[in-house]
Amino acid sequence: MIKFFADSAGKKGGEFYTPAEVVRLLVQLVKPHAGNEIYDPTVGSGGFLIRATNTWRNRAKIPMTWRSTAGLERHVWSICIMNMILHNITRFIIENADTLEDPQILDHGQIRKFDRVLANPPFSQNYSRAILKFPPDSAMVSGDREKADLMFVQHMLASLKPDGHMATIMPHGVLFRGGKEKLIRELSSMTT
Repeated sequence: MIKFFADSAGKKGGEFYTPAEVVRLLVQLVKPHAGNEIYDPTVGSGGFLIRATNTWRNRAKIPMTWRSTAGLERHVWSICIMNMILHNITRFIIENADTLEDPQILDHGQIRKFDRVLANPPFSQNYSRAILKFPPDSAMVSGDREKADLMFVQHMLASLKPDGHMATIMPHGVLFRGGKEKLIRELSSMTT
C-alpha cells in the first residue's frame, strides 16, 4: 500500500520504504530473537521493525510477553505508527525527530544501546557537526559540513550493545568519494 501511494505521488518508493527482499535479507543477517531490543534510527514506514518482530513471533510459536522496538523519523512518522498498528505491534517507541541532530531514544542522557540495529538511512544528506547533540568521534569525522552517511554508521555503532549485531544499507559513494570522506576512511583504517 505504501509503495502504491509513493508511486501515485510521483515519489520513488525508496524514499518511504526499503524493498521487502532487502529487509528480509538484513533481518536474517542480524538474527533477532525474543527479548532483543531492536533499533532503526531512520525507521521510515517501519519495515525493519515489523519484519524483525514477525521473525520473533514465527520462531517463538507463543505470544511474546516483552519486546521493545524504537526508531526516529521526521517525514513519515504517522505512516510508520499506522503501519505498526496494522501489523498488530502494540509496544513500540517511534519518535518524530532528527536522529543525528537531536536523538530522542536515550538512556540517562546518553544514546541508548540495543541488541540489534537495522537501518536504511537517507543517502548523502548534508549535516553540520556544529548542530549535533552527540557529535561523532573525531577519528571518523573531519571538518564542519559533510555528507552524513558515515555519521549514520557511527550513530548506529554507538547505539549497539557490545554483543549486538548491526546491518545497514549505504550508498557505494561511501567507499569511493574523495575529500573529507577519503580522509575519514584513511583515519579509520589507521585506527583498526
